[in-house]
Amino acid sequence: MGPRGAHNEMMTAHPSQTPQTPARLKAVSLVVAALAVAGLCIILLAPPFEQWTSIGTSLPALHLLLELFAIVIATLVVTVSWHTFDAHYMRSANLLIAGFLIVGVCDLVHALSYDGMPAFLGPSSTPRAIFFWLMGRSVEVITLGLLALGWQPRLSRNQSLAVGAGLSALLVWVGSYRLDWFPATFVAGEGVTPFKVGYEWALFALNLGVAGLLIRRARVDDPTRCYLLAQSSLLIGLGELAFTTYHAPSEFANIFGHIYKLAAYALLYLATFNSSIRAPFDALRDSEQRVRESELRLRSLSNNLPHCMVYQVVRELDGSMHFVHVSESVEQITGVKAQDVLRDASLLYDRFHPDDIPLIRAAEEHSARTLQVFDFVARWRGVHGQMQWMHFFSAPRRMSDGRIVWDGVQMDITHQRADEESRRTLESQLRESQKMEAIGTLAGGIAHDFNNVLGSILGNLALAQDHVRKGASEGALQSLEQVRKASVRARDLVQQILTFSRKRAQQLVSQPLRPLIEDSLSMLRATLPARVTLETALSDKPLHVLADATQIGQVVMNLCTNAWQALHGSTGRISVGLDEVTLQPEAAREMGGLPAGDYAHMWVSDEGVGIDSALRERIFEPFYTTKPVGEGTGLGLSVVHGIVRSHHGGLMVESKPGDGSTFHVYFPKAKPAAEPAGASPGTEAPGQGQGKHVLYVDDDDLMAVMVEQLLKREGYRVSCYRDPIAALSALREVPDSFDIVVSDFNMPVCSGLEVAKEVGAIRPSLPVVISSGYVTDELQAEASKLGVRALLQKQNTLEDMPMLLYQVLGTGTGKTAQSTRAE
Repeated sequence: MGPRGAHNEMMTAHPSQTPQTPARLKAVSLVVAALAVAGLCIILLAPPFEQWTSIGTSLPALHLLLELFAIVIATLVVTVSWHTFDAHYMRSANLLIAGFLIVGVCDLVHALSYDGMPAFLGPSSTPRAIFFWLMGRSVEVITLGLLALGWQPRLSRNQSLAVGAGLSALLVWVGSYRLDWFPATFVAGEGVTPFKVGYEWALFALNLGVAGLLIRRARVDDPTRCYLLAQSSLLIGLGELAFTTYHAPSEFANIFGHIYKLAAYALLYLATFNSSIRAPFDALRDSEQRVRESELRLRSLSNNLPHCMVYQVVRELDGSMHFVHVSESVEQITGVKAQDVLRDASLLYDRFHPDDIPLIRAAEEHSARTLQVFDFVARWRGVHGQMQWMHFFSAPRRMSDGRIVWDGVQMDITHQRADEESRRTLESQLRESQKMEAIGTLAGGIAHDFNNVLGSILGNLALAQDHVRKGASEGALQSLEQVRKASVRARDLVQQILTFSRKRAQQLVSQPLRPLIEDSLSMLRATLPARVTLETALSDKPLHVLADATQIGQVVMNLCTNAWQALHGSTGRISVGLDEVTLQPEAAREMGGLPAGDYAHMWVSDEGVGIDSALRERIFEPFYTTKPVGEGTGLGLSVVHGIVRSHHGGLMVESKPGDGSTFHVYFPKAKPAAEPAGASPGTEAPGQGQGKHVLYVDDDDLMAVMVEQLLKREGYRVSCYRDPIAALSALREVPDSFDIVVSDFNMPVCSGLEVAKEVGAIRPSLPVVISSGYVTDELQAEASKLGVRALLQKQNTLEDMPMLLYQVLGTGTGKTAQSTRAE
């Protein structure tokens, strides 16, 4: 047995019970106590009941009947305690098993030893009956006292039963064969002895003490159980007083004491039954009710979630899949009833887009192998055949038999995808709108730079003509060289404007950041006022990032334009820098939660008016501006923020009023892209045209004349047509006489794409190259569909066309190529 207090499980009421209120229990206990005391007083103070002795011959039978009831109840207490399955009361039940097994045995031998009963393990006598009575009451008060004190034995059911049986056997042996060891308790003709009276008073006092302890324990334990046990102890104690005054066992007080004992046993059984049997079953019933209510709530929740289905799918050992639960909302999403899906999983799997099924199977396999969350978005055929987007999110777990179970949800995100697409479209429109704003801001400077170029071209041409007339060929060559340089400068300026204003989907490509910055700054220098100094501090390290060249140019232009407009009177210095930094975790978090690592750090600083703290909090909001009406839309910095975010970078500003501002931009470093194999346009062709026949179509006379001379110089035969209709007619007459077709894209009669389409119809194997001054993404896509072999940036014709034709004719490639010089 464990020490007192080692296991005090009775200190806490069973969580499943709903006990009566303490006030009511106290009131009931007071009523029981009052009635018991009143009854005892009536019996003890009432005159002798004369008629009772006249039926003395029936006393053994009556006594045996009362004791049998008591024995049955004691047996029920042991039985109920034995079958307790609630661990909360397990050890207290084991104490009752041992204690009331002894009590039941003592009551049985007491009944059989009563004066007038047949001999049982010895002659019947009043002293022998009293011994077993006192032993039973002693064990009873000890058992209840230990319960009241919270002492619990470290014994199992079988051990408790063995202890009870052993002690019972010992008491039976002492009472039957060694009764002389026990003091005298009854003298015939005189009644009970003082020892017997004192013993009964001691039992009375102990039972009252136990009752008090149980009432006190009701504050922290199950009140109903404690008060029932307290009432039982009280009745037993009061009943003991009935056995202190009789002179013969046949007196009514003796029988009255047995009735009190029987009532006390009934209360004790009720307390034991409630805590050991009824309370656990009530808890089980309540638990089942809560489970049913929880199931109903979950079912209602899963069935009523909008555009959502809750499911549980099992993957068998053979790889087959079947659903074990599908919410009824599946019918709203698919038009198929839940019970049909449970019977045949293919009713759902067949709704996936055919192109997505292999991806889904691969994702399922990965989730089953790694037990990682299955998170997948797929296309789905809806109720009316329309295509929908479905998001599947489920957690896998492996069963003991090796099967995999996924618990998850399926959500219809078609509207969200549409909203995201609309948001991307609006963001693209926002950027394009801001581009036009920036172009308008720079238009004056660009026009000024272009006029300088045109002035240089016209002036040097006039000088060259004069040198030719005078026969000064050296001077003429020098002037023509200046014309060439000015033309290249004009071409580059136009290309920068086209690149900046190009409308295209974002294409993140690994490329060095410095050339992108330099290209943007070269156009910017032409637009800045003379009193604004543009300084650069660009690292020589090849800092590669995943970037869209057009959008990086927009970032540089917007930040520099913003810096220029912040200068006092358009006078001051703008600094643009680039270096490599390593952001530690704390610094990365300050950049908006970027991951720690290596970054390309670009900054733009100015000596302008600066920005106060209130403005810094709103500086990247769309349409927020402090400029006067007509001088800005407030989109510039908002677009910069959006572009940097789409590049997985960070943006922050440092500024104080009067001290200028510095904008810091961080782009994650990337690995350099692999160099493409083969020669690139712009390198010298390794051979001549070798008499290959070129059909050239261009409505521009100047370009046609120049290209004809260029290709003839390279050894090609050239047929030039200004009219694409005439060129196609010539091809139809002799389709095999041409080796390649080169066509301008933008022509009034028909476009270069239409020429390529007709050429494909006339002679599918004849290669076609399209030349354009503005190669867009749409043009590349359409040319690829028509099988166009290459696209040529028209402004690079002189440098790139010979090599490009050599590559197309030499390799016979069917892929769409493009002159890279334009980039």
